[in-house]
Amino acid sequence: MAINRDVRAHVEKSYPRSKETLRTSAFRIQGLDCPDCAIKLERNIAALKGVRSASLVFETAKLIVEHDENLVSSSTIIKAVKAAGYEATIEGAKAPAKARGHFWTTDKRAQAVLVSGFAFAMGGVVQLISGLSPIAIALYAVTILIAGYRPARSSLASLRSLVFDMNVLMTFAVVGAIILGEWVEGAAVMFLYAIGTLLEAYTMDKTRHAIHGLLEFAPNHALVKTGTETKLIPVEDLSVGDIIITKPGERIPVDGRVVYGRSSVNQSTITGESAPVTKDPGNDVYAGTLNHEGYIEIETTRLAADSTIARIIHLVEEAQAKKAPSQQFIAKFSAYYTPIVIATAFGVAIIPPLFGGSFVEWFYRALVLLVISCPCALVISTPVSIAAAIGAATRNGVLIKGGSHLESIGQIKSVVFDKTGTLTSGRLSVTDIVPLNGFSEADIVRVTAALESKSSHPLANAVVDYVKTLDVEVPKTDGFVSLPGRGLQADIDGTTYYVGNPRLFAEMKLLDAEVEPLTFAMQREGKTVFILGTDEKLLGLVAVADSVRKGAKETVARLRALGIANIIMLTGDNKETAEEISLNIGIDEYRADLLPEDKVTEIEKLSRKYGRVAMIGDGVNDAPAISRADVGIAMGAVGSDIALETSDIALMGDDLKSIPYTVDLSRRALKIIKQNVAVSIVTKIAFIALAVGGMATLWM
Repeated sequence: MAINRDVRAHVEKSYPRSKETLRTSAFRIQGLDCPDCAIKLERNIAALKGVRSASLVFETAKLIVEHDENLVSSSTIIKAVKAAGYEATIEGAKAPAKARGHFWTTDKRAQAVLVSGFAFAMGGVVQLISGLSPIAIALYAVTILIAGYRPARSSLASLRSLVFDMNVLMTFAVVGAIILGEWVEGAAVMFLYAIGTLLEAYTMDKTRHAIHGLLEFAPNHALVKTGTETKLIPVEDLSVGDIIITKPGERIPVDGRVVYGRSSVNQSTITGESAPVTKDPGNDVYAGTLNHEGYIEIETTRLAADSTIARIIHLVEEAQAKKAPSQQFIAKFSAYYTPIVIATAFGVAIIPPLFGGSFVEWFYRALVLLVISCPCALVISTPVSIAAAIGAATRNGVLIKGGSHLESIGQIKSVVFDKTGTLTSGRLSVTDIVPLNGFSEADIVRVTAALESKSSHPLANAVVDYVKTLDVEVPKTDGFVSLPGRGLQADIDGTTYYVGNPRLFAEMKLLDAEVEPLTFAMQREGKTVFILGTDEKLLGLVAVADSVRKGAKETVARLRALGIANIIMLTGDNKETAEEISLNIGIDEYRADLLPEDKVTEIEKLSRKYGRVAMIGDGVNDAPAISRADVGIAMGAVGSDIALETSDIALMGDDLKSIPYTVDLSRRALKIIKQNVAVSIVTKIAFIALAVGGMATLWM
């Protein structure tokens, strides 16, 4: 044993083990134009020694690899991608600059189609003049070589990985046509296939770049103010706390807060709403938005890489990586489809000749079967439609966080709205102050403001804003406690004070016959009433009022027009206020006096009663109910990390009309997907029958 230990020590000293250095690298893939190609490339990278995992999302052309740097470096991964027929750049690095010009004249695939198309046309001209001469055959061969270079190279990589994709089908078919001497048909098939893949690539490039184009709205440089000096620096060099200057007509380079000046800002790149929003000192502004007429100085609150617009793009990419049920079905279907087609074609070529059929004739029919069975249209139609819909929604200020949520919102049977901040503006104002038991109005204001200053509830904001207009000193508080669904409590100068709804004081048995009618009367006017008191007595009433959000009534009507009959309002407010608001908006069903946990219970009941439920709230106070709904929608999510994270769909602005827009978008996308799949399947079945019957050619 001692000898063994000595030997082991010698070996470890002489040949030390390299420590495993795991890292996660992200790459952008160029030239990826079909889902099958993405699957194949992902498998190739995952098979590299030292790679722990590889994930390639076709919709975003983003490859994420977890690998041991000691065994496989990022450059090795890039070389492996290139060997498979694609180009890769590390995420964040600049991709190779493309020649300036139109897609159809600068893209290599487009150039190949143009050149091969010219050769094919010239071959046809020569054939018309002198028949299928050596010159015509040479021109058709040039067509096949140029148009078929990428598919042939890709099919070889597929065969090495034992993956049978559409490139393999096309390559087999064209090689078979050449063997039979069908040069014209072989060239036609490969040329038309090249056109098809080019159109697919163009569509996917447009879809991918539509989202990333949002980043182009954010300037690359910012004018930084240091003392009395200014300096133009790259936005990547900015730090949190830097003061930057934005002049009229310029776009804001980073997320920040206005510290000097006043202006109006067009936030349509974020919220989808083109109406300018007034910005005063203390207001937040966002990268990529347009400063209209004022000079403003902005304190940077986020780094460029963490800006709202960058986070939106990141979340959209994550959303496109989450497959919708229809995408999952098509992916599973295509995995079995291509091998079955190849096996069927093999049977068509072999079995009939065994019973006296012509081998050449049935071999040709098998080639036709390979060509017309190519699953391109079937496989690409679903991801393109979903990616395009998510991209269109994002440009209109609606962030849909996955294909499954896009499908679900179009299938909902009922819509549930929270009241405060959703159906109403959430900008409450104080309307009444009623002193009780010898407490003065000034005392009510100062004590209530002291307690509410610790809260983020909209009611608190109304009181805090009101006290700013008065010359009142707000005392300090100790022992602050939030009472969910009821109110607040805190100590001031040794006395415990409570601010809350009537329910809180009813539980404390302090709500008397004098106060109840007064409270009820104000509630019937649509006001929200909360009470100030101690453990022994009530000190006063404060009433606040909210206004119905612009477009709320029209939104409810539009949802009903879309066939959603069940529209419900949930609120923690009293029944009288809830009834007043619901009548104004046109909602027949409401639930009042709800605690946060009660809202979750109501969502569960509604789901059992009506089916799929969408819940719309602010994404913060309503997070539990939003999470429980089949589709959770957060309003006004711009600048709110919680709303972006907790919801399935985030409305970046405050426009309620985005909700029926999203439902309609979902239904249109689903309709297009179903149409594409149905047409593709019916067409293929028809042409398969024609192929087996000998009534179809390789390219027609």
